[in-house]
Amino acid sequence: MEPLLTLSASKRREPIDDYRSEAPRMLPEFRLYRPKAGHPDWPRLLDEAKQLAAELRPTLAPPEGVLDALKRRGAAYATTLRNYIENRALDGQGREDLRPLYFIWTTSRICNFACTYCDDHQGHKYPDLPNDGALTTEQGIELLRIMRTRTPSLYFAGGEPTVRKDLPEWTAAAHRMSYYPIIINTNGSLIARNLRKPEWTSWLAQTDIVIVSLDGLDLRMLSDMWVYRKPHEVLRNLLLLRELRDEMRVKLMVNCVIQPGRVAEARAVLDLANDLGIWFCPVPVNIGPAVDRKLHADPEYADLVGTILERKRAGYPIIGSLRMNERLLKGEPLSCRNTIKPHIDFDGSLVWPCKASMNVSPRRINVLDFDDVDALYDYASTLVSPHRFHGPAANQCGANCNWAQNYSTDAYVHGLRHPLAMLGEVRDFLSRGRG
Repeated sequence: MEPLLTLSASKRREPIDDYRSEAPRMLPEFRLYRPKAGHPDWPRLLDEAKQLAAELRPTLAPPEGVLDALKRRGAAYATTLRNYIENRALDGQGREDLRPLYFIWTTSRICNFACTYCDDHQGHKYPDLPNDGALTTEQGIELLRIMRTRTPSLYFAGGEPTVRKDLPEWTAAAHRMSYYPIIINTNGSLIARNLRKPEWTSWLAQTDIVIVSLDGLDLRMLSDMWVYRKPHEVLRNLLLLRELRDEMRVKLMVNCVIQPGRVAEARAVLDLANDLGIWFCPVPVNIGPAVDRKLHADPEYADLVGTILERKRAGYPIIGSLRMNERLLKGEPLSCRNTIKPHIDFDGSLVWPCKASMNVSPRRINVLDFDDVDALYDYASTLVSPHRFHGPAANQCGANCNWAQNYSTDAYVHGLRHPLAMLGEVRDFLSRGRG
């Protein structure tokens, strides 16, 4: 197995207070966001980000040429269209074994954070889980080949995916196989460190969407929530990616988990993202796979929901359609279809039909035992039928997930039945515009 990045426990500590602002300092771009005491010293972080960008630019490989980009997208779009046509037919027959729009790959269970709200959808913290059996570099490339037979897009997740030294090799392989978009969800802490390494020089140019988890702006709160002593590095790296995104042709996004008692911090992230032209993805917090009802009872949350929807209507870069955001943020019932976004675990197993299932234990199927996704799905469906799997009954999942990923499948099902709505969803998701 490819060795994972080793994090030194003896790093020189930079006190959080060095980066906390007691007398908030503004950036010229700030119009909606108002820094508060305890929030970062933004001019300092921006200066550091600009210096890093200047240092890294000469070393980073440029993105693919226009013709190559069109070929890669065209191949992925062809798969998307083929799946859409067949999925419309399957949906019309009442079937729910729909072919994938993208797949989520937990590349590693290892994480250098221990976020208080985060688990593996079964209540287990990633740092507490064993990583024995993680795929080798070569096995990961073979998994990418198998999934590409039916899957146009790829979502690298974790744990923390950037702790894998071979992530650039997997990204390059996905790029060669014409996955589009190639997405990564990262805590952002290792971005600058990794980009300095020769083996990472092409990684950013071969990634289409970078999602950085950001759940607030108070540095002390973030340090406690993430169990990470340098939260300012995440914010500096976010600003670094903002400096590089246009030349690297990367869509930059923040993923914000909205939690009871911390709604004001989520609003601050929304305001910051809107001011800086960074896409915003709201994630109402779950407890395990269940919606945290305390959040929906919080009047501050209802006000934030109204603001998010208002800004979406006004054209701010908030991911997903207005319909999807309204349903997600209000916790409305959804048509969940997990086969549209299959979850592959760190050891190459498909977790079928859903990783968050409570009433029915999910089955684990080795993807590497199959030649293609059709054979994989046909076999998996004989173990547990995905038909009407979402629901509260004993033979159903028993979960009520309030994640954007699940509502993306709801939006897809809506688009199968209303093709014009699907065009709007696709246009919004693929846009790199900054509002």
